[in-house]
Amino acid sequence: MYDLKDVLRPHVLSLNLLESLHAQVDEYGLDALREIEHKVATSLSVVRCSINNRKPVHQLPPELLAIIFLHALPSHNGGFRESGFNTPEMRNERFARLAIIQVCRRWRAVAHDMASFWTTVDASSGPWALECLEHAGSIMPLHVAFQYPLDKTTEVPLPAHSQQIRDLFLEVPRQHCGLVPTELPAFVPDAPNLETLSIATRCKTFEDGRPTVDLAKPPQFFPHPPPRLRTLILKNQCWFPEVPYERLTHLHIAQGTPVDFSSLLGLLGRCTALQQLVLVDVYLANTRAVPDDRAVALPRLRTLTLGISQSRMSMRFLLRLLLLPPTVVLRIAGPEAVRALGNLHPFPHLPFTTAFDRLYVERSPAGLTIEAAGPPSASASAAAGPALLLDFGAPHTQPTQPVAALLPSLLPIANIKRLTVRGTRCDLAMAALPPLPALAHATLIEDSDPDASDSATPMALNDALNAGTERFPHLAALEMWSLRRLPSCLPRLPFVLPKLKKVTFCHVAPGSVEGPPPGAEFLRDSIPDVVFRTVSHARDMPPKGFPGVRPPGHVYDW
Repeated sequence: MYDLKDVLRPHVLSLNLLESLHAQVDEYGLDALREIEHKVATSLSVVRCSINNRKPVHQLPPELLAIIFLHALPSHNGGFRESGFNTPEMRNERFARLAIIQVCRRWRAVAHDMASFWTTVDASSGPWALECLEHAGSIMPLHVAFQYPLDKTTEVPLPAHSQQIRDLFLEVPRQHCGLVPTELPAFVPDAPNLETLSIATRCKTFEDGRPTVDLAKPPQFFPHPPPRLRTLILKNQCWFPEVPYERLTHLHIAQGTPVDFSSLLGLLGRCTALQQLVLVDVYLANTRAVPDDRAVALPRLRTLTLGISQSRMSMRFLLRLLLLPPTVVLRIAGPEAVRALGNLHPFPHLPFTTAFDRLYVERSPAGLTIEAAGPPSASASAAAGPALLLDFGAPHTQPTQPVAALLPSLLPIANIKRLTVRGTRCDLAMAALPPLPALAHATLIEDSDPDASDSATPMALNDALNAGTERFPHLAALEMWSLRRLPSCLPRLPFVLPKLKKVTFCHVAPGSVEGPPPGAEFLRDSIPDVVFRTVSHARDMPPKGFPGVRPPGHVYDW
């Protein structure tokens, strides 16, 4: 007698089915085989679904899965992850969502119940946009992208969702790169709650047939000016839209066809609420025709970023005619920035740099970076400004002599009291500095792996100090950080730095090392105060730069 429970066990049933098929498969007709195939596929689907549901990832609650899904998207918090430097790639947005919802039924069900998962709408794809609008509902803020001119928007009911639109990204393809709208675009809805408008043209900057920017007759873009618009991003444009510029807090203009310098100053003069201004490779026309009394004040500006990749853009004249507040952070970047600023005669006085007394220089394979700031604030929540950031690009493209000649025009060199030099070659970073007569404290950080092929030479710290002995006559305190523990890494200083009173040598080692390194007698015999420290992790080294001066991402980000 067979026990019924044993007979009905899954592995017994599957074994009986296999034995039966092997014995009688030739006796079944085509329809019967197809029916068996369907039943087996259904059974496998049930088994696989049960197996998947028991995996750890499927034990996560829907709320946690929803958070993971949002972090897996190219967009940020459901909106466009871009601040002017990176423009949205809607194809990646769509593919990222398709990849998630096609994993399994549960993931698809969780995603369909997430309104925030569908708030980035590509209006250029009608069916996909309709699906996004359906799942996003009628409450969630929307981030909409489309191409100009948009013939497919008739399928997308954007006017019905105009109250929800927060971000609007308009992409102009190459075949329409020289087209300037002369009438109100019918496909642009009235978006009273719009906060960010981005317009980018996909073509070469100086494509044939593109007109110059005419700020006297900007095209009307919206039925009514959006009262809540705060951010405007224009990339490679030959026209600027008419928007309430006096309400903008963030403005990013990059590349594009030439714009009259006087007209641009007039436009910036309307931006009385502006806090963040980024200008990258803007071709300024008729710069020498603008008198010096045409200066424009930006009283609320917190950060001004100038990107100069071509010296002929004449962007250097902006420093002469923009009146910056005393707490501004000025960022100047680009491989041609040194050459462009060096041709500015006479160089304008920058009042916000008057109190600067700290300097940070970093030379790495990524580029030569210089930061300057005043005394640190006692409050941790205080703003970063005033400060200056110079990012001059790859070191091999920037000779050190022009940089050293430029710095006295930008900074009060005679007031610099503290210096930090960091890099794989501190000696080469020091070569970019002019004499610092008031320097009292210097920190040298050898930021490299001693076992790597491109690491600093054993004498880099010594060469750096030898190069600075004549330029830093009043240096009283020296701090050195190194991954090396060899005698050659300790510079022989007593006879070249007579006013040096204190030396601190910090050795970064993965394990604990007792006692001073070999060769310590070179310092202790002649320096009144010598300190040797050993730290176990590179994270214990001083931080890079000054807080708040560098943006968290690219230098052209907000």
